Amino acid sequence: MQINNGYHLKFKQKCAIYGTLLIITVGDIVPFPEASIQNFYLLFPKKSKTRIFYDDAYLSAPDIQKMLNTKGKQLVAWNKWGERFNRNFRFAAAFDPCTIEITEEGNHKKSTLVTYFHYRKNYTTFNANHYLYGMFAFRIDEGLFWYLQHEGWLHPYNSVWIAKLDK
Repeated sequence: MQINNGYHLKFKQKCAIYGTLLIITVGDIVPFPEASIQNFYLLFPKKSKTRIFYDDAYLSAPDIQKMLNTKGKQLVAWNKWGERFNRNFRFAAAFDPCTIEITEEGNHKKSTLVTYFHYRKNYTTFNANHYLYGMFAFRIDEGLFWYLQHEGWLHPYNSVWIAKLDK
């Protein structure tokens, strides 16, 4: 509420928010490795503001698989709540919103997923509300982390994930 009303936080409060992000980053490494990796790199500034990752795990997301045979750039419209234990959920947590581009390179195809990894002001992420049918739900007030970005403690960047596919 202080942040939304334009007040500044004290150093101790900033440290508490930063510590919370560290806990989330470590806690996410098994269920949401892509989100955890991206959170980790928020901690370090990079002049180019672009980070490139080579990994094909995101290709297993149903919403991505539907796009793999279409060349060109497309916006991914994630269906993270559509069904129980939806396989999109892990990837949508890291990449929503994003674009994917499929290109041909010799005897294989290349998939490039791009998302701007940052936290948004006055935005709350609702996680696991439907995924676990109400047994467990958590909400993340992104505004807290946005504040740390604004203060220069976190460093948003373009996250580029590249994978090669057989034709």
